Amino acid sequence: MNGDAAALWRPLAALRRVALRRALLIDAAAVLPLALGLSAQAAVLGGARAAAAVLLAALLGLVAAAVAHHRRHDRRWLLQALDARCPALEDSSALAVGATPPAGTLAALQQARIRARLAGQLAQAAPQLRRPWPRRRLLRLLAVALLLVAGAPLWSRLGAALPALPQAAGQPADGSGTRIVLARLAIQPPAYTGLPQHTVEALDAALPAGSRVDWRLTLDRRADAVALRFHDGSRLPLARDGTAWTGSRVIDRASLYRIELGGAAALADDRGYRLDARADQPPEILVHAPAQTLTVVDAAPAEWSLDFEARDDYGLGAAELSLRLAQGAGDQLKLREQRLPLDGDGDDRRRRYRTTLDLKALGYAQGDDLIVQLAVSDRRAPTPQRSQSPSLILRWPAAGGALSEGLEGAVQKVAPAYFRSQRQIILDTEALQAARPTISAERLLKDADALGVDQKLLRLRYGEFLGEEFESGRPHEETAETAAPAAFGTEGDLLHDYGHVHNESEAATLMDPATKQLLRAALNEMWQAELQLRQARPDAALPYEYKALTLIKQVQQAERIHLARTGLELPPFDATRRLSGERAGLTDSSRALDPRVDDDTPVPALLRQLDDARRLPVDTAPLLAWLQAHPETPDALGLLADADRLRRDPACSDCRRALAARLWPLLPEPAAAVTARRQPDAAGRAWLEALPGTAPETAR
Repeated sequence: MNGDAAALWRPLAALRRVALRRALLIDAAAVLPLALGLSAQAAVLGGARAAAAVLLAALLGLVAAAVAHHRRHDRRWLLQALDARCPALEDSSALAVGATPPAGTLAALQQARIRARLAGQLAQAAPQLRRPWPRRRLLRLLAVALLLVAGAPLWSRLGAALPALPQAAGQPADGSGTRIVLARLAIQPPAYTGLPQHTVEALDAALPAGSRVDWRLTLDRRADAVALRFHDGSRLPLARDGTAWTGSRVIDRASLYRIELGGAAALADDRGYRLDARADQPPEILVHAPAQTLTVVDAAPAEWSLDFEARDDYGLGAAELSLRLAQGAGDQLKLREQRLPLDGDGDDRRRRYRTTLDLKALGYAQGDDLIVQLAVSDRRAPTPQRSQSPSLILRWPAAGGALSEGLEGAVQKVAPAYFRSQRQIILDTEALQAARPTISAERLLKDADALGVDQKLLRLRYGEFLGEEFESGRPHEETAETAAPAAFGTEGDLLHDYGHVHNESEAATLMDPATKQLLRAALNEMWQAELQLRQARPDAALPYEYKALTLIKQVQQAERIHLARTGLELPPFDATRRLSGERAGLTDSSRALDPRVDDDTPVPALLRQLDDARRLPVDTAPLLAWLQAHPETPDALGLLADADRLRRDPACSDCRRALAARLWPLLPEPAAAVTARRQPDAAGRAWLEALPGTAPETAR
């Protein structure tokens, strides 16, 4: 145990000793008066030996109770008592006094934070772990003992018949409630995890999702029925097994539950208990070689080496390498795909996959793209999870396709030998999107801008079929330009008089109107894709690229059809309302924007209730319903526990503050607003007024 833990443990050990002494004194105060009364009865009925036997039995009972208390008030009891009485410790007091440092940065930070809280709690006001004096019960027992002593001469005829104390089946008369003597959870994780079954002596537990939990409870009083009530409304009745109550259930997700007793019985501590279910995570794949997602070669490579690493929390399953060979140019690109199973090196949770591809055997040639991707499954049952690595591309450009370098600011491509097809642009965009988490923002902007240039060149290429030989904004926009008439004999005048006009879409005669409409729609989609790529948003560009490819395929297969020309249809004009001033049904286009409407979250309304100075009861039902509909909410169980505490104790100020602290991070983001310019202070105004040529009114 290190110094910090030892410094905390010394006052905690003192608290445990105080609690142990209080428990022993309560037992002695309860047993000794009864022992004296019974010994008086025994002395009347059986003599001094009988009285001595009664006193000896009472003393032996006190010794046995002391041993039981000493065993019960151990380190585990102390930590559970601290967690129960100090919510600020977040059920992590065991971490604060741990002998070994936790593994991981987050666990170390949590340990330091809990230790600071515990030290502050002990320095200010140490928590009271000892049991309160049951004054009413002790007074009743003392009254019974006095009656036994006073009535001993009158009850001599009763012989050895000793009066027995009645046992209540339900709520005791002193209001202390039924207590849980033994709580045990047997946790059987799913078979695919490979984890063994284990038992915890508590009602809170952390377990893998899909585990079977067996409850075994023992109460200090008889109960008619016992059941577990979960936060989603479901109920699990427990079966009687001798003096214990047992039940089992498979826990698929995190749950909050409490124990309910049948009849008029009630628990002394009816707080909720947590079952934190850890979801199985999908495999994680790392790429060690090649170092980049796009590898460009300028000579015939003989082979290509690949190196992957996969990790999983419970165990890896099958691994498969997908190979796609893209051959050809333009939109007649052909794809050949094959899959290769891989066997990795390592254990079940971490494996290394290395392989070398024979490019000659695959038919790889100049102008081809080879796209590889590793897919790894885990062993989750019944449906394994599957993860895929980023797409890795090996590119051997076709002859004459060299690109310019260093002139991206002015001319990004110089006389390309071929235009990239729409399908190639889609493949490169998908590869860029897959590599987005691993590259810098500058690299993403540069690669996305290069794809945007490729999309622009392809758009201009198809635009030639519509007479759009020059770049003039979006393809479907027409610009009216007025220019001075060309002089006689100039190039512009000759082309206008005797040439064929190509840069007007209506003058292009290569396609029928229906095909033109399809191609114009494809150009619009390409323009939108280029816009998104220029803004470094490949994920937003992909839908437009897919739509453009679909339209291009329709153009290639189009037949000559005739469509009726449609125009704008305005609603009929109501002449009776003319000059009447009637404005019903009219809208003002210059009106302000509609105010933002929050979604269905009850968080703002609940925070307003918590902040109410009147401290009215808070309605937490909408929050519980909202959490069931949004299970992905961070620490939903903690939020449920705080809401449940406030529901059971509406006057608890600490419960209000704890719930408000959990709710404010869940507030919806406010709508964007214009920030007012900050006004300068006196010194700032003096500085502005001192500037040459600045009028006082302007400075202010």
